[in-house]
Amino acid sequence: MMDHIYPDEERRFFTDRERHLESLALSRSLLADGIRRHLALSGFRRVGKTVILKEYLRRHLLEGGDGQTVVAYLDIPRLALTPESFAVQYVGSILYWMVEGGAGGRMEPYWDPVFQLTTVGGWGDRRLSDYMVRFHQGLAKERPDHHMLLEMALNWPEIWAQALDRRVLVMLDEFPEILALNNYPQVESVVALFRAVLQSQWRVCYVVAGSALSLMERIFLRADSPLFVHFQLETVGPFGRNDSDDLAGQRLASVGPAVAPEVLAAVYQVTRGHPFYIYAVTMRVLEMAALLHRPLTPQTVQEAFVLETLSTTGRIHNLCRYVLEGALQRTRGETMPKAILRALAREGQSSTLTRLAQALKRPSGAIRQVLNWLMEVDLVEQRADKSYVFRDPVLHLWVAYYYAGLELTGVPHQRVLDQLVAELMEKYQQATTELGIAKESQVPELLRHFGGQQVDGELFGFPGEVRLPAFQRVEPYRSGDGQVEVDALCQGDESWAVEIKWRGRLAGVKELQRLLAAASTLAARPWFISRAGFTPEAEALARQERMMISDQAQVDRLARMVRRD
Repeated sequence: MMDHIYPDEERRFFTDRERHLESLALSRSLLADGIRRHLALSGFRRVGKTVILKEYLRRHLLEGGDGQTVVAYLDIPRLALTPESFAVQYVGSILYWMVEGGAGGRMEPYWDPVFQLTTVGGWGDRRLSDYMVRFHQGLAKERPDHHMLLEMALNWPEIWAQALDRRVLVMLDEFPEILALNNYPQVESVVALFRAVLQSQWRVCYVVAGSALSLMERIFLRADSPLFVHFQLETVGPFGRNDSDDLAGQRLASVGPAVAPEVLAAVYQVTRGHPFYIYAVTMRVLEMAALLHRPLTPQTVQEAFVLETLSTTGRIHNLCRYVLEGALQRTRGETMPKAILRALAREGQSSTLTRLAQALKRPSGAIRQVLNWLMEVDLVEQRADKSYVFRDPVLHLWVAYYYAGLELTGVPHQRVLDQLVAELMEKYQQATTELGIAKESQVPELLRHFGGQQVDGELFGFPGEVRLPAFQRVEPYRSGDGQVEVDALCQGDESWAVEIKWRGRLAGVKELQRLLAAASTLAARPWFISRAGFTPEAEALARQERMMISDQAQVDRLARMVRRD
């Protein structure tokens, strides 16, 4: 089964992500002790969330498990999203992992009702058999109770675990897709139903993943959501430079025994560490080397990026098209969202509400509403200075050329390709410079560039000057019991505890208090970075505690001062 859901190529090129794997392992070990720690992994599409889940599952099976906990992996988009079919397939998928443990073939046979009844009967436990019979009797009714069927399906892992004295770790990939069940009146809110079931369980722990960033935040971080505070939300971001070099080096190893550092630097420059973009660009480089006998140089990498982005057969091209079309289907109307995206793409960098309204000759209120829709579907984000920008600079670049009608249907003449490379790389540099280095996955790289510089304390939220210590170690930290965790513990001339929140909302007092407590335990100086900035109350707390805080604009300025060229 692992070969079917986790092919050998994916396994061979798995890179880093040890922090997230350790987090999953902690949830499993705590579950064995009767403590449930639910996780939610959020990140851009194809950034590696699914691979993390599958790699953890593979390692769990290789280790032979703990003899007590079953780990089940379900890809929600693969399940039918009508209440009856979803309930049957959810039960069958969980049942597959209970019986086969990943060692068998396909799980579809377990979606058959007769097969389910027969399989459960094989355990010889009356409680399990009665539960499964009631479930299928409910399915057989002329007007099935959708709410009851979903509740019984979601509660099946707990019923089984109680009957056989086991534990179950359920991993649900692309969890937000389950919201499609809200279209059925009897269901009302599937998230509320899921929360009700979750709260009644004590032998089941959940790990969910989702690519809809804003929707994941609304489900797990908003106070009015039923799942608020029930899950720990972790962001899966692009690779930093070292991990990008590792993956690109593995991908390009067949061209030569050693890949030149400038080639790896070029891959990181064009991909910004996104794993799928690294895969697409390096595959194109391999094709160009084998078929066109192109040398392994930075120029070839840039040409590969242009072809992948602009060619109708390009992997990046097709991913961008899929992301754009899928996002626009979730907005209200398409004409004005497309017009705003086209205008924003023409800017080459961020744009203000006023500038967009003027360019489109529409009232600013109407433009703001559409921008809010575009932020909800993760195409656009608002910066601390109130300007708007594409969340993904590669998508920004692709939209600019796509809406201009430029698509390559083959490999152009070298002179034309050279012109496209020069033009596209200039535009791309504009977009990526505008975004700045201050992304959650890149801040650790910035910290490693500290080395005794004196900078304006305003960059950290208070007057005076701040000396940037030289750090010998910059790594994520989590205590053995999971109670103390920071995004980066920096150790060297001084110790700093750094928390990074790269979301679209202001950081509040409680978030700062958690970092203050962690920093006190670690005897470290706290620095909180929030892309969107801070609430007035949080700023007052920071001044009172002389706590360092920075928003995106401040970190961008700091990066320009200390970053190596």
